[in-house]
Amino acid sequence: MNKQYILYVDDEEPNLVAFRAIFRREFNVLTATSAEEGRQKLADNPEIKVIISDYLMKGITGIQFFESILEQHPYPIRIILTGFADQTAMLDSINKARVYRFLSKPWNEYDLRQTILSAIELYDARRRIAHHQEELEHSFEELNKFVHKASNEMRSTLVSMHGIVRLAKLNDQNKDNMEYWPILEKGIMQIDLQLRNIIEHYKADQHIRALSKIDFETMIEKCKTALSPFQDFSNIDVNIQVKNDEAFYNDAFRLQLIVTNILNYVSEQINPEKGRIQLDIEVIDTKNGVQIMFTDDGIGIENEQLNGLFELIMSKGSSQDISLYLVKQAVENMSGTIEVNSLPGEGTYFNIFVPNNAPKIHAGSTN
Repeated sequence: MNKQYILYVDDEEPNLVAFRAIFRREFNVLTATSAEEGRQKLADNPEIKVIISDYLMKGITGIQFFESILEQHPYPIRIILTGFADQTAMLDSINKARVYRFLSKPWNEYDLRQTILSAIELYDARRRIAHHQEELEHSFEELNKFVHKASNEMRSTLVSMHGIVRLAKLNDQNKDNMEYWPILEKGIMQIDLQLRNIIEHYKADQHIRALSKIDFETMIEKCKTALSPFQDFSNIDVNIQVKNDEAFYNDAFRLQLIVTNILNYVSEQINPEKGRIQLDIEVIDTKNGVQIMFTDDGIGIENEQLNGLFELIMSKGSSQDISLYLVKQAVENMSGTIEVNSLPGEGTYFNIFVPNNAPKIHAGSTN
């Protein structure tokens, strides 16, 4: 079995000699008489798993030494040897330098050996976790890429199918078939919309946040236009009221994602008895941002479905699941909040808060 590397930093040479004499057969012992030499030993020996430092050294404390190496060497486990029981120093070490254990001087050979062995086990466990985390992140990224690529390819196929259906509707003279073409066309459009949502989710995940000034009326109309190939707005009465006097800045990409998917959700909530739906969209200023409220008089949401409304997978398996999941993800990515209230048979109310990230204007500056 390979011996593990440990580093002992102490400005008193006799202490280093004694430490090497006792532990050299069990570990690869490296020593340093100063913080500067200790940093160099760490740079030259990345396999070091445990660092032991005296608390009081010339010109620097063990805490300060450990703080100085945290960024470049975060994984090695840190142990402090101290000749006095200073509770404040101990807490300071834990908070600032992530010290694993304190041992009193003169140290006990058995206690120090067991502490070093425990520290090595902790180091190995942390590195395994970090490695697994890296593998998971890589696998997730590869899966995202695959889903994005597959969704784009399926959308291309659906677009071709939709063209064929439209052509068949024009040329089919058989009245018995006419009732089936709209059903097939709607199904294609719904699948296309969900694939589009998957693609938008991937884009949002990869999207680098960019702030821009938002004109809400223009943005909402733009979202309706983008959604119109997939949803029929002829039976939706949309009333837009914007009451924000303050210049509003945030991520336009994610705001459009929110509005588009709320519109998509509402378009599926038409009460068959009414045949139409009223949607009021109101944007108002608040102290730190805006409230965007969507109120409809559609079929509403059953109480048992409200808790899981924004989950990616619901037992109901409705076509709106992805839409509302994307809404919640976008809101959270913008540090906003979302609330929903609904009465079955009467309608649904979404209240979304989005912070205003307008650039700060310092005193004395001019527009």
